[in-house]
Amino acid sequence: MIKLTYFNARGRAEHAHFMLELAGVPYEREGITIEQWAGPDGKQRYLERTPFGQLPMLHDGDLILCQSRAIHRYLARKLGFYGETIQDAARVDEVWESVDEIFADIAGFHWNPKFHETRPQHREAMRAKLALLQRYFARTRVDAEHWVLPGRYTLADVAAAYTLESTLMLHPGLVSELPELERFMRAFFATKGVREYVRSERRYRTFTVSIAQFAGKPEETHHWTD
Repeated sequence: MIKLTYFNARGRAEHAHFMLELAGVPYEREGITIEQWAGPDGKQRYLERTPFGQLPMLHDGDLILCQSRAIHRYLARKLGFYGETIQDAARVDEVWESVDEIFADIAGFHWNPKFHETRPQHREAMRAKLALLQRYFARTRVDAEHWVLPGRYTLADVAAAYTLESTLMLHPGLVSELPELERFMRAFFATKGVREYVRSERRYRTFTVSIAQFAGKPEETHHWTD
């Protein structure tokens, strides 16, 4: 049984959840609260098994793995979300690293002490980045709903769709200004496995933890409904 340990939020573990759900692989989650993390059973506990005591952490049999990108690459290879050739894997990496720059911007901005004052400027900067991303998607995609492999999802699609979803509450209406990206995102979240997961109680209700400036409350995090 695969086990994922992370905070009680979506954050940087959600890519792993999506791949496991798409593949239909059973897994266990260990959710860590902020209070646990700050206590004696918190970060110090994970220093024994990880380089810097960071989460997420993956258990798969005898393997204990940390660092989110390492975990996502491992699961993508294990579950078939990295393509079949070295060229497929290279394109997956290129797309993933491109959208991960945007994702890191979004995630970091949620903690900005001047979040509310600078949110309009951040929206404009994000609009410019997503416009470039849509142009890149139109140039390199294999079909309207998949980036690297026709009719098949890869880690590239997982990362891109989740990044776009993460803007929905942060900057309402922005993704709708980019119709090709919006179609791609909505198709991903309507896919069997993903669709059921994102509408279930198994998915964490917040993007990040409660002490962030934004996205640490359910009403500040997007939820898919019928």
